Amino acid sequence: MFNSRRQFLVQSSALALSMALPLPVESATPTRQVRLLAAWQLPNGGYQVGVLTAAGQGSSLTYVVTMVFDLPTRPHGLMHLHGDEYLLIARRPGDWLLRLNIRSGETSRVWQDEDRHLNGHSAVYGDWLYTTETDVLNGTGALAVRDRHTFELLDVWSTLGKDPHEMLVLPRGGLGIDEPFLLVANGGIPTHADMGRTQLNQLPMDSSIVAMNPRTGKVFNQWALSDTRLSLRHMAAHTSGVVGIAMQAHHSTAALRDAAPVLALLDANGLRTVGESAGVKGYAGDIVATPQGFVISCTKNNSAAQFDVQGNLLHSQAANAACALAADGEQVWLGSSAVEFSKPLELDNHWLLI
Repeated sequence: MFNSRRQFLVQSSALALSMALPLPVESATPTRQVRLLAAWQLPNGGYQVGVLTAAGQGSSLTYVVTMVFDLPTRPHGLMHLHGDEYLLIARRPGDWLLRLNIRSGETSRVWQDEDRHLNGHSAVYGDWLYTTETDVLNGTGALAVRDRHTFELLDVWSTLGKDPHEMLVLPRGGLGIDEPFLLVANGGIPTHADMGRTQLNQLPMDSSIVAMNPRTGKVFNQWALSDTRLSLRHMAAHTSGVVGIAMQAHHSTAALRDAAPVLALLDANGLRTVGESAGVKGYAGDIVATPQGFVISCTKNNSAAQFDVQGNLLHSQAANAACALAADGEQVWLGSSAVEFSKPLELDNHWLLI
């Protein structure tokens, strides 16, 4: 599926793909070569995943695409499996998982069972791979347990909510739980099997964070917010044990959405929203942890912001269509559209340092 002609064509427009904006802009330039695994949409509507190699430094950092693979539909989550192998999952309602070797170029794809659709994220623990899914018939959240090497379905567990999205594997002692556990974000947005991604906003949302035993599916704890119109979606774990959660507001008016916070913090004391994260049109696209706390991308507000672990705003900056985030220590890479170009490629929601 590797296409050298297409690689050349993508390279020729790579400067228009995105820029990495370190937060804060005064942070040090990374000393190693930067490569990211990312996905994007082509002008003809097709989707691809590829390896980006950074060129330049600081706010002028741009990318050259050095490896390209075609995708059947729009992707969402990207995850490292082991060695040179990575996993991509289709955006919800998704129907494929793709294993990709970034060294050999080999790929293999597994199609999803028709009884459930994929919600775009995954995690691994031991020999098991977990994917967040939705039951097609009743719309309830599910966690599929698979063989990490073959992707064979082994079991399906309830997530006690709707629209499960990102999940983390956290160590023993985190959030007061005395063994390793899975942390699942139920986005809570009701959908219907015959309507794809159409949100049934007239129905009550069911968003929560659930801690589960990775061997049995037993639920250790569940947290929810009093504002039921906040969708808990993406998560990042800080070394202190605090978990940052990027949210998306689904209130009935633009004014209510803009006034809603887009960052929540979870620790042993419970789940709370961060008031200083409001006023960004109610939409956080991605989140990463840094030594200071968390960085979130605010796609609809064309900005990104950095908070400490207590939820205090440390820094914010403009970034057109900000979304994909990756972090290595204090250095943060933020994917955004370069406003001076015509955007021949549209960067997708997430990317990974490789």
